[in-house]
Amino acid sequence: MHSLRVAKSTATLLRTRVGGTTTSRGFAVSSISAATPPPPPTHQTVEVYEGGLAKAARVMKLASVASLVGASAALPFFFTGDSDIPSGARTILALTTLGMTGSSTAIITWALRPYITSIRLVSSTSVAQEVVGPSTPLLVDTLTFWAQTRTRLVFPQQLVAATMPLTSWSVREPSRELELKSREILEVVNKGNKRNRVELAREGDVFYAHTQGPVTALMQQILDAAPCQE
Repeated sequence: MHSLRVAKSTATLLRTRVGGTTTSRGFAVSSISAATPPPPPTHQTVEVYEGGLAKAARVMKLASVASLVGASAALPFFFTGDSDIPSGARTILALTTLGMTGSSTAIITWALRPYITSIRLVSSTSVAQEVVGPSTPLLVDTLTFWAQTRTRLVFPQQLVAATMPLTSWSVREPSRELELKSREILEVVNKGNKRNRVELAREGDVFYAHTQGPVTALMQQILDAAPCQE
């Protein structure tokens, strides 16, 4: 009987009334359910096109730049050394050499500037379920002046048939919706990438791709979404 009274007294001490509501002190375990943050967006890239002359284009650009650098480095030798050639003739010879190499480099740079070496599809689903539409993100690789890879993000909705020679598409300004979407994609694809950072294609950029021959199914969907100049 005494033990029963002690137990009741202890239970009474452990329970108090706060604002008319009975609460228990001590030994009560509260479960807190923390909201799990959503996982960061992930994107995988799938190559859907490779330029047939990508390696040749890179070699041509390297050769043209090397010839221009070599001609520029050789200019001082035109005016040194023992020779009966007048200084005026040496100047003309040096300018002619530099002009020929410079013009050939400029022509090759202009012709290969829009040449696409690779097109990759940015997808968050499996390739088998992927369907290319106007707002499907694409990574387009071209070559810089120094024959380095330059990657730009573009959407088929931005691509219109070009009118210039050696070009397939011209890029127009993206809509506000695509611009916001591109920021999210660029943040993911550029994460940890310090050298070849992807940039959004700007209005007026031009691209050229081989579209006359057989192409992959996904590349054909790109052509259907963004018809180009043949």
